[in-house]
Amino acid sequence: MNDVLETIQLRRTIRRFTSDPVDPDKVDAVLEAGRWAPSFSNLQPWKFVVVHGERLKNDLDEAAGESVLHLGMKEAPVLVVVCVDTTVDGEHGLEAGVAATQNMALAACSHGLGAGWIGIWGTRAEKSIQRLLQLPEKTRVVSLLPMGVPRESPEGERKPLQTFVEFR
Repeated sequence: MNDVLETIQLRRTIRRFTSDPVDPDKVDAVLEAGRWAPSFSNLQPWKFVVVHGERLKNDLDEAAGESVLHLGMKEAPVLVVVCVDTTVDGEHGLEAGVAATQNMALAACSHGLGAGWIGIWGTRAEKSIQRLLQLPEKTRVVSLLPMGVPRESPEGERKPLQTFVEFR
C-alpha cells in the first residue's frame, strides 16, 4: 500500500492528547498541507488561526460547546481554526475549507500527531467564535482542529464498499 492510502486508513479522530508540546516544524508542515488543498479556480480563500494560549483555547471551547461536540480542545497543545473569506469565494468557500481541514488532519497523522475535526460552519457556535476571534463578518469558521500527541488510539471501522457504491 502506498504512503498516502496508509495515512488515510490510519487517521482517526483524536479527542485526548498528552501535554507534550508539538514541534513547530510539524505545525508548519500541517499548515503547509492545508495551503495545498484544492479550491475552486485556485482562489485559496482560507485563513488559518493557530491558537496556543490556554485562555483563548478555553474561551473557544466554551463557545464551541454551545452547539457542537468539542472534546479535546482544552488539552490539545495546538488548535487550528480553519476559516474562509467569502468575499474571495462565496460559492465554494466551504468546500475549500473542508479540503484544507482534511489535508491538515492527514498531515498531522503522517507526522505522528492526532487531530480531532470539529465542524463549526452553520452552527450556533460559529458566530460566537467569529466574535471571539474578532473575524470580519464575511470570514466564516469552517472547523476547529485540536492537534497534539495522541493519548488514545481508537479503532477504525468502515462499511464495505458494496454497501454504498453503485456501478452503472
